[in-house]
Amino acid sequence: MSASLLVLCTVSFAVSTAAVREGSVQYPCFRAEVAPVIDGQVEGDPAWRCVPSATGFRVLGGGYTHAKQTVARATWDDEAFYVAMVCEEPDAAALKPTIKDWGDTWTEDSVEIFLQPGEDAPVYQFGVTAGGARGAGESMPDITRCPAAARILSDAYSIEIKIPYVVLDCVAPTNGTRWRGTFCRNIFTTLSGGDKFTSWSPLQARFLEPENFAILAFHARTLEPAEAEALTAELNRDYRTTLVGQLRRAASMGAEYEPVLRTAADDESFGADARKLLRQWRRLERLNRNAETAPLPEVRRVLSAMEALVDASNQLKYEYLISKLFREE
Repeated sequence: MSASLLVLCTVSFAVSTAAVREGSVQYPCFRAEVAPVIDGQVEGDPAWRCVPSATGFRVLGGGYTHAKQTVARATWDDEAFYVAMVCEEPDAAALKPTIKDWGDTWTEDSVEIFLQPGEDAPVYQFGVTAGGARGAGESMPDITRCPAAARILSDAYSIEIKIPYVVLDCVAPTNGTRWRGTFCRNIFTTLSGGDKFTSWSPLQARFLEPENFAILAFHARTLEPAEAEALTAELNRDYRTTLVGQLRRAASMGAEYEPVLRTAADDESFGADARKLLRQWRRLERLNRNAETAPLPEVRRVLSAMEALVDASNQLKYEYLISKLFREE
């Protein structure tokens, strides 16, 4: 292990230990080497390549959301605090943002960012819609001084916002500074499902719960891409563990269907459908073997399709067996 990654692991352990001790999740905010370009394009911006990503958003009062996950990143420099969020959205083509700046951004597809820059500081609430409109809530921060942008992609939308410290009525953080805050999302386009309100830190009944916000721990150093990747894995370790457990259980169900599907694969009437289902079960098995390192979105996509796979396999199994029984008579 390189010296820099060893230091990073030490930082990561300290972050995790403090979070457990305080009963909060924690996001490590590393300094930006270059400021992000606020244009809504998160992927491909060199500034975000060196920033760890946090996913595993939760339903209010519950566990991880099963549909439409979100990824959040945050960084900082001497002038401002920066946030980027990528919102998985298979219904992206149906997004029709209409809210304008200073409107009620939380009434359409949007993200919300809550920041409390110090133990006794007020909480500031920022909103950005899928169309890039800015909104202000708690403490009514001056959003005119906060550049923001959004982009609607084929299967997601992404936002970026720059929040100068003057808007938060605070000085620039230094190494060891600790704020509280969280990243949230509102989902109103639900053609393919999706929980309406989700957040990164485990909130109970509403977004404005400072006692349940995450700890934002500031570090004065910048990261290399490999270090950011390692910290991303650490931040999302509990979420991956949950998904891997679900994947293991899902893969074990294949034993009930695969023997019949293999036989049915040679049948003139059922063969095409049986072969298609077998390919899906085998893909699930391959993913299960690599579950500890597989991309989390891929694991989630496979799990989200499990109910349909089981239903189709169950139906074909019994239709084929009944057909075979009649033919033998």
